[in-house]
Amino acid sequence: MQLIIFFNGWGMNEDILKKISNNGNFKIIHLNYPYFLEKIDFSKYSKIYVVAWSFGVYYASKFLLENENLEIVSIAINGTPYPIGECGIPLKMFELTLNTLSTENLRLFYKNMGAPSELFNPSTDLEKLKDELLHILKNPVKIGYNFDKIFLGRYDRIIPYSKQLKYFQNSTKIVTLECEHYPFNILNDWGKIIE
Repeated sequence: MQLIIFFNGWGMNEDILKKISNNGNFKIIHLNYPYFLEKIDFSKYSKIYVVAWSFGVYYASKFLLENENLEIVSIAINGTPYPIGECGIPLKMFELTLNTLSTENLRLFYKNMGAPSELFNPSTDLEKLKDELLHILKNPVKIGYNFDKIFLGRYDRIIPYSKQLKYFQNSTKIVTLECEHYPFNILNDWGKIIE
């Protein structure tokens, strides 16, 4: 059995995984904020993958740096370890999102990332989402992790393609997708993601 630890994006839940097919060879552990991972016996798995999407790349980067002793294949999707600034979202836009977060603005965020409308949950806890934004703002990554494989959406309006490309420019395995920030209409199979 192979293990996939999936670090989800901001404002998302496990519903994001419903459209990603699993041929049964993978145990999937899905993490949302605060991205707490229970103790795992990694020796039970023939291969370990960390797959991170959007702001999940920030959290996965920290996890990977803290677990460098493990043999892990790391995959970043539409995100960087530095979600704010020259390789992420402009600080003013980030602060605007934090200061004006509402159900309607969250709905607009989903639309801007190209996510299917059924993923939007109007009863999402906005205070928890603000807490996560504050956490990212106050706890920047000091050293970014160098992911093994990177998927970048050419039409990403959340974290612009050019900014992600700037961060990952020295990486050897970049795959450009013809998609927006939400990539799982294309990356709809775990085998396709990790191959």
